[in-house]
Amino acid sequence: MKTKFQNPMKFIGRFTLLYGVILVLAFLVPISAFSQYQGKIVSNSVNNQISPMMTTDGSGGAIITWQDKQSGKSEIYAQRMSATGNPMWTANGIPICTQDSSFNPVIVSDGSGGAIIAWESYRGSTTTDIFAQRVNSSGSIQWTLNGVSVCVVVFNQDTIAMTSDGLGGAILTWQDYRSNNGFADIYAQRLNSSGAGLWTANGVSVCNQAASQLGPKLINDGSGGAFITWYDNRAGNFDIYTQRISSGGAPMYTTNGVATCTMATDQLKPDICSDGAGGVIIVWYDYRSTTDYNIYAQRQGPALATVWAVDGVVMNNNVAYNQIDPKIVSDGMGGAIISWTDYRTGAGPGTADIYSQRVNSTGAVQWTATGIIICTASGDQIKSQLVSDGNNGAYIVWEDHRNAGNSDIYAQRIASNAAITWSANGFGICTFANDQLNPMIVSNGNLGAMVVWQDYRSGNNFDIYLNGFNTSGIFSAINKIGTVNPVEFALLQNYPNPFNPVTVINYQLPKNSDVKLGIYNAQGKLMGILVNESQSAGDYNVEWNAGAFPSGVYFYRLEAGSFVSNKKMILIK
Repeated sequence: MKTKFQNPMKFIGRFTLLYGVILVLAFLVPISAFSQYQGKIVSNSVNNQISPMMTTDGSGGAIITWQDKQSGKSEIYAQRMSATGNPMWTANGIPICTQDSSFNPVIVSDGSGGAIIAWESYRGSTTTDIFAQRVNSSGSIQWTLNGVSVCVVVFNQDTIAMTSDGLGGAILTWQDYRSNNGFADIYAQRLNSSGAGLWTANGVSVCNQAASQLGPKLINDGSGGAFITWYDNRAGNFDIYTQRISSGGAPMYTTNGVATCTMATDQLKPDICSDGAGGVIIVWYDYRSTTDYNIYAQRQGPALATVWAVDGVVMNNNVAYNQIDPKIVSDGMGGAIISWTDYRTGAGPGTADIYSQRVNSTGAVQWTATGIIICTASGDQIKSQLVSDGNNGAYIVWEDHRNAGNSDIYAQRIASNAAITWSANGFGICTFANDQLNPMIVSNGNLGAMVVWQDYRSGNNFDIYLNGFNTSGIFSAINKIGTVNPVEFALLQNYPNPFNPVTVINYQLPKNSDVKLGIYNAQGKLMGILVNESQSAGDYNVEWNAGAFPSGVYFYRLEAGSFVSNKKMILIK
């Protein structure tokens, strides 16, 4: 059913009531039933398929890329999976690059149902270069056969990170050894939707300070540029530095980066998310105690001025032994949720667990001082990844070794108030025989998520598998379609965001409610109302066409009974 709404300022909204298109089972289905389903095949071709990476397709599904050896060469393949877990392109995927010695792919959405994929390659050389390709929603290659060159200068370019530029293109950053001094620098490049490099050929220098700069991560800044963070050895030990690059490729602040943390001893492997106010929150693991690593975080504003305590705020209260490998996602309220691998019970094998913490916009930890247990099952739990659950909490997925001799994939949901939604120590996304490794997770845009991993269940080679779930911990329509209403109120982030000029706002109602959905400008002035009526329980989406409005920051606000939620969106023309 489709209905149009028009407010006094000529806003036009459209909603579609979708009863239970992603739910499978009733809320009270026991967790033990989950293990009966072990994932959908993305690719099970001959030889190994490894290193899967994934992005949303904007329609509840996902696009996955991986390193593929089905031909005996190391190539890059991709597949699109629908919201119901069905492959939408050729069985076992389409070739993105069939040049040998291509590996370590990364992927972002192109904002139009397709994706941009980048990878490292030894193409015709003894050192690695960087190439990229765009594939549309139908699986058709959009750029030069086997990809456009991003950086092909001398010596190695590796460790790629990539984000959408919000305008149909992508921004890439990487470690770069072109200076031939044995140390890596940080470079970056922006590609437009046609695959053309918009910045200096082979990339702009983000940091070429003496000594090593490693492990760059980035997010877009909402204005066609990006924030880039890395760990940096310029002082003789590793510190955290950050830079903002404009849409035109110019470093915007201090040459070679602004200090995020320069505490004595090492700070390593940062991750980054938006603070929802034009700045960023950065997390890393830190040896300032000189006895073990702990998790620290810092917030920096749009001009990279630090907001919290100098050199960051501890997330785990310096609990014993090492805490490493932090990952971060925005909590949608100006703060962030962080997960990490935690050895607080000891330093030996079988002592790695997964913990999590939420920090608010002022730098105050919101859960217990040392973090919340996500999983302390026997064996090691490692390689956590997380995404927003669409309701200010997070889904966390990890590689789990509780079953001796095998690695499985487990997940947990943690709410914004630290409530663990599912069974203690998580439920099995895949517990099939043999190893399941390297999980990656993305939101499905409708309060659920999809998880992809490499899987050795055949006992012959690694394949790529996918599974999904929703807020109840119930697998999504990847199993079968059900007719169950949502179990909680929620307002989702609009998609795409940034947008021009059309975007879609999704929300869910667990019961019949009086609903008002309004649009506000950055000054808080009501610009118009998209929905103002009583609605039945269900999932809704409303389209807003902002063609008549100027670029800028806008907010949308959902009122449904006593439930009220606000989110920010960015219009870029």
